[in-house]
Amino acid sequence: MRTCGLVLLLPLILHGTVVGAQEARQLVVRASATPCLTVRSLPKPAAAMVVCVPPGTAVTGDSSVPFWRRIRTPDGTHGWAAKKFLDFTSTVTAPPAGGGEANAIPDSAWLEIHIVDVGQGDGIWIATWDDGNPANGRFEGKNIVIDGGPDAGDAKNEFVKYLEQHAPHGADIDALIITHPHNDHYPGARGVLRHFGVCSYYDPDTPNGVDFEKFMTEVRGASCSGTPITLHRGLANLGTPSWGSELKVEFLWGGPIDPAGMGSGNTRINNASLVMKLTYGSQSVLFMGDAEGKERSGSPDTPRYAEARLLADSATAAKLKSTVLKVAHHGSESSSTMPFIRAVDPSIVIVSSGRKNFNGPFLPDNSTLHRYCAHNPNIRIYRTDQKDAAEARTTANDADGDYIVIRTNGKQTIVQAYENGKPFAVQGCAP
Repeated sequence: MRTCGLVLLLPLILHGTVVGAQEARQLVVRASATPCLTVRSLPKPAAAMVVCVPPGTAVTGDSSVPFWRRIRTPDGTHGWAAKKFLDFTSTVTAPPAGGGEANAIPDSAWLEIHIVDVGQGDGIWIATWDDGNPANGRFEGKNIVIDGGPDAGDAKNEFVKYLEQHAPHGADIDALIITHPHNDHYPGARGVLRHFGVCSYYDPDTPNGVDFEKFMTEVRGASCSGTPITLHRGLANLGTPSWGSELKVEFLWGGPIDPAGMGSGNTRINNASLVMKLTYGSQSVLFMGDAEGKERSGSPDTPRYAEARLLADSATAAKLKSTVLKVAHHGSESSSTMPFIRAVDPSIVIVSSGRKNFNGPFLPDNSTLHRYCAHNPNIRIYRTDQKDAAEARTTANDADGDYIVIRTNGKQTIVQAYENGKPFAVQGCAP
């Protein structure tokens, strides 16, 4: 019997993030920390200030969580400070080249993926582990955002609110990925651009009207730590992101490669979605954007559109197998054909959806979820719309804290789901 890979020894978690213990490193406060670097009691923007350290001060760092490093000041005070304002000063060397144990992923090196409840839409934050060694090209504590949800304004932008619970204001996002230009995916990223630095940007280079062009103007004006943003647009120009050698990143599909057979209008834009796979040790996660596999009325046994293209190429089809699948198009009946489900063969399925009425149906479609359960009755399906229907929610209030946190150390995968902000356990496969 397959399981979701739960482990008995859980990671050390501090206020929702995994703590990475490190060898003590010598650091210095950057000149950009003006007038001084705030050191807090916890790695949270709202935590109490312990001390404020002037630029140029030498400190010691010994552990980290995403965006934060725990430091000791010259007078022995401990606290948490924004990584963005700290530079390594001690000599740190890379390990000798080679394989085996030298390049193994430590059991404590937890990769985190946060599926934020943004209502009807997608908003995902990925945080890689930080080993405190900037010289080895791996475990560098990267932060990657996929989409941002539907709400551009700060008042309703639940994705940015979630990030700001974890990250100091103005922290750097290493990569922003917009899977495709639909208004339940990219508008919320405007808040990311306003409140954080963004180092690089990825999208399928698919136009969709004046508003998306205005968004791209905002993207082009972004920067991180004083360096202008780097743009990667179109599948052929995405390259291999440098998010650490421990993490294999593959873009399998996306963009106007060949419009023939991809539908028209919204269907065409959905099928331009970037499809990305992350592989970390023996564990992997496939992000599908809104890539489709059929018409709503079409047979689930006959793939079309993006799914057909992914399955048609044998080399690409072989890469689809994944531990975790972020299901396409919010679980719409237009996604997840049976040949595609068999190729991915996931143990864990994530559905990001809300309570938007699509001329009758709400997403996810139960028929889609039943296909996953028919394929594997032991599968676990996690949703960001937990009890939204029973609570009579609408798009005005469906972003209600039903978020999902995935953690993997490359050997095992742990999923913690939340309903109205409180942890709960998924029971069985039934949607």
